[in-house]
Amino acid sequence: MAAAHVVNALQAAVTGLEGAPRIGPVPGATSRAEAAYRAAERLGITLYPWQRYSLWISLETNEAGKLRYFEDADVVARQNGKTEELIPRIVADLDEGRRVLHTAQNRIIPRHVFIRVAHAYPWAKVRYANGQEEIRLSGSGGSYTIIAPQKGVRGHSADTLIIDEIREYESFDFIAAAEPTLTASTDPQVVYRSNAGDEDSIVLNDLRARALSGTPGLAYKEWSADPALAIDDREGWLQANPSIGYGPLTIDRIQALYEKYRDANELSIFETEHLCRWVVSMAPAAVADVAWQQARGHTEEPVRPFMGISVSSDGSRASVAYAWRQSDGKLGLIVRDFTGSPINKKMLATDLEEQAKADQVQMVGFDPWTDQDLARYFDKAKAINGQEYANASERFVRAVETGELVWQHAQPVSEDRPYTARKHTGTTAWIVEPARTDRSITGFLAAIRAVWLASAPPLTAEIY
Repeated sequence: MAAAHVVNALQAAVTGLEGAPRIGPVPGATSRAEAAYRAAERLGITLYPWQRYSLWISLETNEAGKLRYFEDADVVARQNGKTEELIPRIVADLDEGRRVLHTAQNRIIPRHVFIRVAHAYPWAKVRYANGQEEIRLSGSGGSYTIIAPQKGVRGHSADTLIIDEIREYESFDFIAAAEPTLTASTDPQVVYRSNAGDEDSIVLNDLRARALSGTPGLAYKEWSADPALAIDDREGWLQANPSIGYGPLTIDRIQALYEKYRDANELSIFETEHLCRWVVSMAPAAVADVAWQQARGHTEEPVRPFMGISVSSDGSRASVAYAWRQSDGKLGLIVRDFTGSPINKKMLATDLEEQAKADQVQMVGFDPWTDQDLARYFDKAKAINGQEYANASERFVRAVETGELVWQHAQPVSEDRPYTARKHTGTTAWIVEPARTDRSITGFLAAIRAVWLASAPPLTAEIY
């Protein structure tokens, strides 16, 4: 295949968006990708359109004939062929005489790639011993070595440094140690491969931020579901899984995975691994988005409701929830937010006290560790903490998931939900807590306390 034909064919494909990511650079005019395409044919690998796009970008060249990008990153959902794409790239590098280093937190992926590459060179000097994997070509001088993710990088020199599953790196220590291996190269490149991460994926998050800010020398390609799409929107599934329609991965397989993680309340895993979207935390959210949205409906006017309150640790946010039994037996819920710098708690308490009397609130639930300053203004206030809070957490989640709870005006809870997590306090007990230390979930916590009080048998005492 002539180089000019490769350029025209690829540019035509990209113009039609075939294989192109949701976030990524526009292909340039010249690339060494033809060598990788030939290597794939030699290895019996049929490249998907997204892999051809990625290889073209990765191996683009500048006016001097050198690689255009010092850093090349692919972020794509699992089971789409990230590993398979690396194999022809490495073979093309070896044929060119480049020194390739490959690492990952888990050695299984590099080892799998190593064995596939080794089979392409039956005449080469190959060392298979675990921890000493290396291929050396006497003709071109190329080499391919697997290295440990930490100290193993020292003493090596490379032209291509491949770092798999970059989402797992929670500090820049390895990057700082690894980049000097490229110092002696006249044409260096760092190749990153991963799916999406969370707030702890420090290196990947930095790559993405630099790409979105237009940092030169970085080719960042992200096949991911548009954040505006619902988690069960098939359009997003196709955006994040570009091999669908070309390989064994099917939309039905994604549907099965979605149902599996939904039923296990582990949709954060589905989002990162199969939608390639960032999540706050990999910890299971207290309530799945699907269950919370299904609980949305029409609520009656509150009748003798119970109140839950919660105040953020810095005093800048307070939430108030009402929960009550409706005529159909369901629990109604409404939640309001108050903000300030900080909030005037005395003024807020005065207003809430008057409202509580007007609405015939039966009791106020609070956390004595964070809400005492507000709760002390109410005569009928009950501390909910310790084991009782664990019971209240479970009760709230169960009410949502079983359809016992209905909400109409509870936007603070909707906004807090992605930032919640379940923290186990024993073999079976768990509580709801913030998934991040810098994000309060007062709306969610106030709702838990109100629903817990409203779930109890009717009070015989006088109302508030």
